[in-house]
Amino acid sequence: MSIVKNTKFSLISQKADKFFYSNFYIALITIIGIIGYIFSLEIYAIYAIVIVAAFNWILCKDLMPSFLAVAILAMTPLARHGEVNFFDPVYYAPIIAVPAFIAHMILFPPKVKLDKFFYTTLAVAIAITLGGVGYLSAKEYFSMPALYYVFGLGFGMVGIYIILQAYVPYDKERIANYFARMMVGIGIMGIAMVAWEYIENGHEIAQNFRRFMRHFQFGNNLSNNLLLSMPFAFYLAVKTSKAAPSVFYFAVGVLQYIAMVLSLSRGGILFSTIVFPFVLLTTFIVAKKHRLKYLIVLVVIAITMLLVFWFWVSPFLENILEIMEVKGNEARVKLYKLAWHNFLEYPIFGKGIAYDGGLYYHPQPWCMYWYHSTLFQILGSLGIVGVIAYGYQEIVRFLTLVNVKSVFNLYTLLSIGGFAAYSMVNVGYFVPLPFVAIVVHMFIVAERYNKILKKNKDLLLEEKIVKRQIIRP
Repeated sequence: MSIVKNTKFSLISQKADKFFYSNFYIALITIIGIIGYIFSLEIYAIYAIVIVAAFNWILCKDLMPSFLAVAILAMTPLARHGEVNFFDPVYYAPIIAVPAFIAHMILFPPKVKLDKFFYTTLAVAIAITLGGVGYLSAKEYFSMPALYYVFGLGFGMVGIYIILQAYVPYDKERIANYFARMMVGIGIMGIAMVAWEYIENGHEIAQNFRRFMRHFQFGNNLSNNLLLSMPFAFYLAVKTSKAAPSVFYFAVGVLQYIAMVLSLSRGGILFSTIVFPFVLLTTFIVAKKHRLKYLIVLVVIAITMLLVFWFWVSPFLENILEIMEVKGNEARVKLYKLAWHNFLEYPIFGKGIAYDGGLYYHPQPWCMYWYHSTLFQILGSLGIVGVIAYGYQEIVRFLTLVNVKSVFNLYTLLSIGGFAAYSMVNVGYFVPLPFVAIVVHMFIVAERYNKILKKNKDLLLEEKIVKRQIIRP
């Protein structure tokens, strides 16, 4: 008899599944990440998260809970920007993770049913792999860290898609709600990180703002996480009938926007400020109740922030306006021009991921040469083939979200819209873990939930009622 069919193992697996889908699990992983960040215990936090994830892999077929573990694990060490040697002990984590994952594959053999996202992911993988053909030498192509990005963004991501496709559940109506709750965990982690930096170093704002900014080297990465996660807090606010949790989720969403502004990421400030009003307006339109409570929360948070920052407002605003200014001779603008030049020289396949311009930008260890814009990265690195592949992927994703008129799809559209817009001045689409994997997972969940809605008339009717409210408020 298979161990999975064993009655005792089955009961343990069911209890484990309930645990991993609980708010307690989400809180546990989030708190581990926060403690690791605040007390500089990143290594211990990473190992703790890996151990919890290992139990998920061994005891449950459903791998969705590991999504949160991977996301928080990636956020925990963000303050260690450039400190590669600090993480040498993490190299032993595979001793735990690999056997646990092999056990999962043996206990729960994958049944893969490829859908449209397989072909979009495959198209991008081919474009990534062919990038630089005709320009790069074999030595350059197979150099590190370029090879990591070629594999991670290419056929490695196809492998991640296949695993997610096999182990993200088809039949759980709670799939959308659970995904959103995990995204709230990511949001709370981000809020805590920013809050802690201000508690520790806020006195430097008036004294030396430039020195204060150094504490937010992670601002760009954090903003990518929060742009993806923020709309889902508001999704839970409008989908939760009880006042207390609904208001809690709404407050978390608002605080995520504030965290992006306070992270001092120029792109984060700009694109969160563009997206936030749309998310807020959508929430007030879609919400059937609690609107007055939401308004009170907004006022309370605004007053609280004003009181907290009263002595910092003037120097803070002055410096924010200064760092938001875009100058024609800054490195980012020169990188865009370089990418366009490389595209014109090698328009079919670009100059590849392994290209190192040696100008305007000097990558940190284990980073590729980024043009600091997804659009220009595609043009300069992958050429026309990359434009076609990424364009195809985005069209399929957009059609997935408009195929079924659901509240979840509406907020998912706001999530990917903010992330994609920010990626026009940042590199989100070219970071395999966690950002590309998060987006791949998000659309698998969206497609699964679309199918659930089509099969469940009552659930679909509920979503359609909300849709009518949006059209005729």
